[in-house]
Amino acid sequence: MAAEANGMNLIKSDIANQTFANIYLMGGSEKYLLYQFRDNLVNALIDKDDTMNFVVYKGEDAKADSIIEFASTMPFLAERRVVLVENSGFFKNGCEEMEEFLPEIPETTCLIFVEDTIDKRCKIYKTISKLGKVAMFETPDEKTLLAWLNGLFAQAGIKAEYQALERLVEAVGQDMCMLSNEVKKLAAYCMDKGTVESADVSLLSVSQIEGKIFDMMDALSRKDKERTLSLYSDLLALREPAMRILYLIARQFNLLVRAKIALEENKSQSEIAAFLKVPPFTVKKYMTQSNAYTRTQLLSCINWCQEADMDIKTGRKRDSVAVELLIIKLLHA
Repeated sequence: MAAEANGMNLIKSDIANQTFANIYLMGGSEKYLLYQFRDNLVNALIDKDDTMNFVVYKGEDAKADSIIEFASTMPFLAERRVVLVENSGFFKNGCEEMEEFLPEIPETTCLIFVEDTIDKRCKIYKTISKLGKVAMFETPDEKTLLAWLNGLFAQAGIKAEYQALERLVEAVGQDMCMLSNEVKKLAAYCMDKGTVESADVSLLSVSQIEGKIFDMMDALSRKDKERTLSLYSDLLALREPAMRILYLIARQFNLLVRAKIALEENKSQSEIAAFLKVPPFTVKKYMTQSNAYTRTQLLSCINWCQEADMDIKTGRKRDSVAVELLIIKLLHA
């Protein structure tokens, strides 16, 4: 069998065709999908309330001898026995006893491993690659993610503007569990008007602090002194510590210099998004801001941030004074 496959497609296909393997290994970074399809697979294989033929072993309780004993027993008044093993550590540390058992697993047993850590060099991984199916769950691409979000809003009986979907991923990130929770919150808030707009996302889902920092960086890049200082005043009104503001400014300039380097290397927008570890549709904003500076200017801005940090930590300047002076200097960069 194939060593590894897209988890969604593999599990969907097996359930639709009712063609199940005796061994599954499920993993990947996208836990929302991983746990959803774990449950879908188990539900397709057996009734979870069937305590005679279904058992779950987790973490330290996942002992090879206990798993093998249950998996080796014939099912009771059912087609199969299902064993779910979660975070056993077998795929990090290995397990000789389990490795020897897998080729002998009864045809009436389905053994499902769900693991956070998978070392593909382990013998047990290689064994399952040959004897069973490896299903990996990673964050979908931008198009698929936005379509999924739109579907969640539709299920909740509400429409969502495309810009609102983009703004939501920009604000929350690509963690599907967090996005799902935000959809519920936005759908409840916007139910009466029937549509979720970008402004609703900004109101409910965007961190006020980080949002204002990004807007302030945009104003800085345009040398808009009035807008920059106004946003800084807003941050102070939100009782944001000066050191936190300094950290966020420094982080943004670090992203801009990396964006500048990527642009100079003629990387595509998708490559830049992966390089910066930001959603693809935010890349244009970083590109626009970085284009307002030379690479030398950006490195100088980062150096000024470091100097302000040192001034505060050594007591040469009060934190609020150091940050205000930094902002004035950045306006003239």
